[in-house]
Amino acid sequence: MVINMQAAAADSTGSLPTGEYDLFLARLLKAPIDERGTDFVRKALSGQNLLAHIDEKSLLQVAITAQQHGLIKEAVGVFEYIHTNFPNCENGWRQHLEMLSMLGEREKMVQVMARGTACIGTALAGAGIDHNHESITGELAGEEDVTAPFQELREEEEQVKLFMRVFRGKEEAFARQWVNRQEEKQGYVPVHRPIQPVDIREHLDGRKTYGIYLLNEESMVYTGVIDLDLISRLRNPQENSRHKNAIRREAIYLHKQIITMAKDAGLDCLAELSGGKGFHFWFPVKEPVPAAVMRSAIGQLVGRLKDDMECYTMEIFPKQDRLTGKGFGNLVKLPLGIHRGSGKPSCFVLAADSSRKSQFELLSMLNPNEPETLINLANKHRMGEIVVHPRHAARAKDFPNMVKLESNCSMLARITTSVRSTGKMSVREEKILLGTLGHLQDARPALHNIFSCLPEYNRALLDYKITKVRGTVLGCKRIHSLLESPGELHCRFNGDGYPHPLRHLDGFDQVDEAKSEKVENLKDALVCLKTAIRQVERFI
Repeated sequence: MVINMQAAAADSTGSLPTGEYDLFLARLLKAPIDERGTDFVRKALSGQNLLAHIDEKSLLQVAITAQQHGLIKEAVGVFEYIHTNFPNCENGWRQHLEMLSMLGEREKMVQVMARGTACIGTALAGAGIDHNHESITGELAGEEDVTAPFQELREEEEQVKLFMRVFRGKEEAFARQWVNRQEEKQGYVPVHRPIQPVDIREHLDGRKTYGIYLLNEESMVYTGVIDLDLISRLRNPQENSRHKNAIRREAIYLHKQIITMAKDAGLDCLAELSGGKGFHFWFPVKEPVPAAVMRSAIGQLVGRLKDDMECYTMEIFPKQDRLTGKGFGNLVKLPLGIHRGSGKPSCFVLAADSSRKSQFELLSMLNPNEPETLINLANKHRMGEIVVHPRHAARAKDFPNMVKLESNCSMLARITTSVRSTGKMSVREEKILLGTLGHLQDARPALHNIFSCLPEYNRALLDYKITKVRGTVLGCKRIHSLLESPGELHCRFNGDGYPHPLRHLDGFDQVDEAKSEKVENLKDALVCLKTAIRQVERFI
C-alpha cells in the first residue's frame, strides 16, 4: 500500500496504518532542505501522534532534522516530548542545551539544565553549557533591566557588522547550502546578489546556512582557509569508533602545528570546528591580496604537514589563482552556522564555550593579517626557503635528537604534541616513547622534558623505567599497531634493515648495555635541574 505522505502529515493527529510509521519516519528524515520539504516536516510535527510511535533514538534524529530545516519551535517540542517520556535520556538533555546555547537562550538553558540534572542525577557539563551554574542563576535572579532588549539588539548589530567585516568574499553573489536526504546529496546553490545583514542573522540563528565565494572579480581574496576533513573511510561510525584515539591524536597534532606555525610566521589564525567532518582554519587579511599570494603563503606554512596525515585530508582555499570566467570559483561555508548535512553547529575551537557571546568575544580579539606578511611568506615559498620556527629552534639546542625525530617521524610527533597539549598519556604512548627515545644516549633529559607535562609526573619513577629499557628499538610496524593507525606504513629509510624511528638519526648505534642511573655529564644535570624548576613553578 502506498501512503500519501503529504496527506498523512497534514493530519498528524490521525493515525497511520499499523506498521507504516517506519516508512513515514524514513520519509521525514530524508525530506529535502527546501520549502516543500520544510513544510512537510512542519506539518508532520504539528502533533504528537508520530512521536508516540517511534523510539528514543529516532526521536533524537527527528529533533536534529527539525533543526536542519530551521524549525526551532518544532525541535523544542520534540525535545520536550523526549524529556517527558524518556527523562533519563542524557543525549536528549545535552542536545537541547546545545541548541539553546547556539541560540543564546541563557535563561532557558538554566531551566533545562536544572530539570535535566534532577532527572539523570548528574551535572550536565558539556559543550555549550556554562559550567558556573551559580553565576548564571545569580545573574537571572537580579532585577530586570528594561533596557536589556535594546542592548541585545545593539550587540547583535555589532556582531553582524564584525562578522561581515572579517568573513568577506565576492560582493556580487554568495551561496546557500542545501541537502537532499532522500538521495543523500548536498551542495550549494548561488544567490545572485550581495549578502545582506538579514542573511547573516538567518545564518547565525540557524534558520539557513550560507557560504561565500572567495575570489572577487579581480581574483583578489579577503581570507584564505585550510580545510581538514576526515578521510571517507573514517566517516563510517564503526570505523570512526575503532580509530577514535588515532583521530583524536592526529587532530590535536594538526591543530597545534597549524596554530603554532601561523603564530611563528606572524599570522593570526582562527580555528573552527566546521560542524561537518573536520576543521577550518581562517586567515583573514585587512586588505585583499591576490589569490595566488594567499595560496602560496599558506602552502609555505603547512606544506610539510600533508606527509604526516593519515586520518585527515588537507585542502587549501582558494584552490585557484584566478577566475577563469566559468562560475564563481571556490566557496567556503561561513562559520557559526548549522551544517545542513549533519545538523551540527560550527564553532571556534578556542572560545570559552559554544554560546554566541563567547564565540564573538573570541572573534573580536582577532587581528586581521597584514598583506605584507602574506606576500613575504609567499616569496619565501617561491624561493624555496624553509621557515624555521623560533620555539622549535630553541628546543633543538637542548634536545637535538628528539627534535629531529619529531621532524621526521610523524607518529612520535603526534604523541609528544598530544602530551604537551593535553597533559595526558596512555599506557601505549608511554611504551612507545620508552621503547624509542629510551634507547638514546641522552634519553633522560629528553623523556623528562616530555613526561614533566603530566600532572602525575614522578621523576624517580621515570628514571627507574629508563634503566629497565632493554632489547631492540620498537619498530615502525609495532608502533603503528599500538597506535591503531588507520593508514598504511609510510616510513621510508635508505637501504635495507629493521625499520625503526631512530634510523632517522645519523650514525645511530644501538646501546646494548643498561643505562646508567647516574647523571653522565653536567649538561644532563642542568637539563634535569631546569625540569625540576619548571615543575615547582607550575605548583607555585
